[in-house]
Amino acid sequence: MTELNGQNTLISQESEPVDLEVPSSFSVHDDDSANWVIKKIVESREYAKRCAIWCECEQARAKREEEFFVFRFGQQLLDYTRLKIASAGGRRKSVSLPAGTIGFRTEPEKLVMDDEQAVIAWAKQHNPALVTTIEKLSKSALNEHLEKTGEIPDAGAHLEPAREKFYVR
Repeated sequence: MTELNGQNTLISQESEPVDLEVPSSFSVHDDDSANWVIKKIVESREYAKRCAIWCECEQARAKREEEFFVFRFGQQLLDYTRLKIASAGGRRKSVSLPAGTIGFRTEPEKLVMDDEQAVIAWAKQHNPALVTTIEKLSKSALNEHLEKTGEIPDAGAHLEPAREKFYVR
């Protein structure tokens, strides 16, 4: 949620306040001033898109880098960790270093499904209560029904009247 306070400062719950460079006397009063505000809104949206693309690329790069270091040095780290734990008497399960912690943790037993459809077939035969059916309403089919018949469900739905909605593109 974002809002503009009286001092032309954008207040957002997600971030720090941002000072906007807009004279306090500015107002939308003609085509040029309205166009300027729309231009700023569209530029902000485009900038957000470029940032998202950049962030996605950086995350992919970081993931590849992580995979490289795990592939190249993972076994060495594992051996080093075992050695450090053994040299400390084996009482601990991890080693803390300035950049992070390496160690071992015991994971509980877990069932892994290799073929979900085969497991569903097995469950239907051996214990049908393990299989659930999920009901989902088809909104497009309901809208088609409304268009054809004009019938609205008695409960759980209502028809909103047509309205004008303000937008900036």
